[in-house]
Amino acid sequence: MNYSTTEQANELENYKNQLSQLQSENEELVKSLHAVNEKLCDSERLKGHFISNITNEIINPFASILALADNIQHLKEGEMSSAHRMADLIFEEAFHLDFQLQNIFAAAQIEAGKDDVKIVSIGLKNLGEKLKEYFYDQLQKMKIQLVINYPTGLTESLKFRSDREKLELIVRNLISNSIKFSFEGSTIHVEFVVENGVLSVEVSDYGKGIHPEDRKVIFDRFKQLDEKINSINTGHGLGLSIVLAYVDILGGKLNLSDNFEGGTRITISIPESLELNDWDDLEGFLLDSATSY
Repeated sequence: MNYSTTEQANELENYKNQLSQLQSENEELVKSLHAVNEKLCDSERLKGHFISNITNEIINPFASILALADNIQHLKEGEMSSAHRMADLIFEEAFHLDFQLQNIFAAAQIEAGKDDVKIVSIGLKNLGEKLKEYFYDQLQKMKIQLVINYPTGLTESLKFRSDREKLELIVRNLISNSIKFSFEGSTIHVEFVVENGVLSVEVSDYGKGIHPEDRKVIFDRFKQLDEKINSINTGHGLGLSIVLAYVDILGGKLNLSDNFEGGTRITISIPESLELNDWDDLEGFLLDSATSY
């Protein structure tokens, strides 16, 4: 079949257009691949920094505890005040290490996709008192007041069905985050509200606050805020990422906003579970239900 010069020219032009389109698509694909590669490199860099930071968070407290214990062993008679001071430092380092390890183990479980939920009945007042006791020494040292408010008319018997360990670690991390960014002598407020089968926990502080740009990364497991803040406040960027992951596992929501008087307010809302996994709690729940008729 013979083609006229015009037809050949048109066909050649079509080939050129198709080739140009393929070239453009190829360039876009190359750009996308470069972008993905940069993200992967950035991710590897962040993970490397994260692992290095984690290692320091574990090794440093251990080294301090061992050194302080060794110093106590070599104290002479009449140096009891030094022993007390060193014992306080050991407790402080052990507290920090215990909290970091809990977060590391939680992050490892999340990363492995092990999101098993164990539903039990949780006494909210008991939880609040336990949190106060847990942070007592840290709060005393920084002269920070922790105020916990409960639902109106709350009694010791009022319970909420959820995963106790996850809920407790969520609120611990929120309080810990507030302590890190609070000024000495300030106040942290924790508000428990139960309404229509949903538990809301609001933790607000009056500290440095979180810049709007930083809010995009504070829930990333491998990122922290700027180095100047981190040089003052310990931590490795795990806490809030665990909070977000656990809230999601429990079917809840998280909201972050500015406090009206400066600082930050984080609110989590978690629906009550209709199931109970713990037999002791289930037995108690059935007994309570039977006596209510």
